[in-house]
Amino acid sequence: MQMKTLQSSKFRGLQVRPGRQRQRGAILVFALVFLAVLTMMGVSGMESTTLEERMSANMVDNEIAFNAAESALQAAEAWLILQNTLPITSVDGSTTVWAEDAMDPTPAGAGNDDGRYWWDHANMDATWWTNNGDAPANVPGVSVQPRYLIEEYKTVDTGQSIAIGGGETTVPRIFHRITARGWGIANTTRAMVQATFVQTYD
Repeated sequence: MQMKTLQSSKFRGLQVRPGRQRQRGAILVFALVFLAVLTMMGVSGMESTTLEERMSANMVDNEIAFNAAESALQAAEAWLILQNTLPITSVDGSTTVWAEDAMDPTPAGAGNDDGRYWWDHANMDATWWTNNGDAPANVPGVSVQPRYLIEEYKTVDTGQSIAIGGGETTVPRIFHRITARGWGIANTTRAMVQATFVQTYD
């Protein structure tokens, strides 16, 4: 009976302590939680990087559209500079120079004027500009070639004169409004610029 008791005590001394098992489980849980936190931080960083790349791409595309519109505006100014005589206006743009607001779908005095400028209307889309606007030289890297429209805006015959003989003759100055529209790499990216061009003609 005494030998059995000694053997039983020996086996009891070789048993693994339950406290160590609980400690190993806690480390595993901590490691999993820490891994989950790192994963969330990585995903959040990737989303931020993707958003920044999209913002940068949009800024670049807007700059391309603006530069395209500027090139069309400069082409219109260059055309006007070459005109020695006052260009003839038309209501359909066939003479390159439009009568003021002739392209407005709701012209003033027709009973349906909505108070908006003609270029603010929704139907003045890329197709309308392609069909009615004049294009400069080919601009690379854009979805739609830029276009410009020239309107005879105003005639001013005061404030400037030349002396002829014993009197003075007024030299009228013609104001033309140039509206140019450009597109970026995506056809949903567009920019519009305007300028007033003043010149005297023979």
